[in-house]
Amino acid sequence: MRKHIVIDCDPGIDDAIALLMAFASDKLNIVGLTTVFGNNSVELTTKNALILNDTFNLKTNVYKGAAKALYMPNKKFGDFHGKNGMGNVEFAYPVSKENEEYAWDAIYREAKKYNGELTVVTLGPVTNIAIALFKYEDLHLYIKEIIMMAGTTTVGNERPFSEANVVSDPHAMQVVLNSGIPLTMIGLNATETTRMTEEEHDLILDKKEDILPEVRGMLRHYKNIQNTLGSPGMVIHDAAAIFAVIDPESAVSEVFNVEVELTNNAMFGRTIVDIRRHSRLPKNCRVVERIDKDNYLKTLKETLAWKGNQ
Repeated sequence: MRKHIVIDCDPGIDDAIALLMAFASDKLNIVGLTTVFGNNSVELTTKNALILNDTFNLKTNVYKGAAKALYMPNKKFGDFHGKNGMGNVEFAYPVSKENEEYAWDAIYREAKKYNGELTVVTLGPVTNIAIALFKYEDLHLYIKEIIMMAGTTTVGNERPFSEANVVSDPHAMQVVLNSGIPLTMIGLNATETTRMTEEEHDLILDKKEDILPEVRGMLRHYKNIQNTLGSPGMVIHDAAAIFAVIDPESAVSEVFNVEVELTNNAMFGRTIVDIRRHSRLPKNCRVVERIDKDNYLKTLKETLAWKGNQ
């Protein structure tokens, strides 16, 4: 039976590849896309979600969500993903429009519709989920699990020990961690285990592969910007997280207590994972430690050959 999911995202190149992987899978039933600020403004991330929806004929509803964090101003949006958030690749302007319903309302409605069988997958800041939890006190009764591309057990990317999705709204992350809903955190420590070498990258993006030019263009930008910042090869963080949703057996994980550092210091936004065996703190989150790279690369190659729903 296919897993019913809502994908909460902030496209973004890695979000784009993750969405293609999700829709190409016969193991997932995507019942909606919700958007949030993160890689860029919510206006641009929503536009990009609509572009992907039209370009690949994804046939799903898009719901705009939070434009800012719960209790702090947004950081300056960079151009890591290009000026348009899609590696500066030219796409046709979206024809479809976002649904009038807010993201948090759509999440609650779908959760009740599937009566405890809905999985929410987050690829950006978890602000929409926190708002839904605040607004609907019974939401925890209807969500089967929340799987988050968020956090890290080691080094960060936005700050030395803080991952971008969490540090964009750490208070929202703490709200979700306190929710009592079964949680899985797929952080940088896990997604980095899927980093492609130059040789693997070239093999997957070989000219003989039937890859759409827009997808190839996005990935070339993504690889170039990572290499410019001193990271050899390429890792597509959100795609690795979606792969772990599709094939959970390929992800090694363990349940720990996870909290977020909310004090305004050098550790602000750090996900603190209590790995002590004798700890008595409640184990509130499954933490993915590594992902089967060979299986991931096989699925990624299949994804990049997918042409969307026909």
